[in-house]
Amino acid sequence: MTAAAFERTYVYRTRNRMRLRVPRRTHCHFLRDGGCGIHPAKPTQCRIFPFWPELVDSPRAWARTARYCPGIGKGPLIQIKSVQAQAEEMRQEHPKLYA
Repeated sequence: MTAAAFERTYVYRTRNRMRLRVPRRTHCHFLRDGGCGIHPAKPTQCRIFPFWPELVDSPRAWARTARYCPGIGKGPLIQIKSVQAQAEEMRQEHPKLYA
């Protein structure tokens, strides 16, 4: 698939940024039963999820996300310093979202 075709299918533009479209019946076009279908090419927002600043900073938002995120509460515990570093990476990658 070409970059242009990918963008037409999976991306929409706002005034200042490009965002992935959210499908109607799921939370991601690329989430498969076995996990991420595009794991080697994940964009930052996907690679860092669920450690986005708005989720890390809000217990309520974290609990709401845990209802559909297959990784929250599973596997080894992640140290809070690592989580905070990933949230900071997201802030650095997308400063207009977190200004």
